[in-house]
Amino acid sequence: MEDKELFETYKEPVYHYCLYMLRNRTDAEDVCQEVFVKALLADRNGIDYLKAWLMKIAANECHSLVRRRTNGRMKEKRAFGLNLPLRLPQSVEQTYERTETSGEFEDMLDRLKPKLREALLLYYMADLSTAETAQALDVPVGTAKSRISRGLKALKKLTEKEPAPPEKEGDVHASSY
Repeated sequence: MEDKELFETYKEPVYHYCLYMLRNRTDAEDVCQEVFVKALLADRNGIDYLKAWLMKIAANECHSLVRRRTNGRMKEKRAFGLNLPLRLPQSVEQTYERTETSGEFEDMLDRLKPKLREALLLYYMADLSTAETAQALDVPVGTAKSRISRGLKALKKLTEKEPAPPEKEGDVHASSY
């Protein structure tokens, strides 16, 4: 199949797939263009099902864009959270504790298996539905649900395993009485 014919035949389905995955026309157009650039530069001789091959490229490109955006949003949220103007002046200890908490959560995410972390990030941070998460991960919906659930359970276990901060001398608690 000639390059022009390939583009004319499959541009609409690839674009609509990207639009569905990304929910943004500009992003869908950019990714669709990237898909065809890759497809036109690739050797297509051994490919039996061109449409399926193009859709896989589109899925990978959408997946990469979502992952880059998710990582960027996490960094932005962390930077934003750390740089919020404070209503009450905080002590050095409070500022340090806030920084530690943000870093601890990021560390816990990093300790999750990559497949679980990715499912959680797509579902919660990229705000994709379960079906969209499944598509972005190229897995069945049940697998996406399972990964999200297992990821949440793993995060819960990690928070339970974290040791409680040691009590300071002189702290008085109601339970002490």
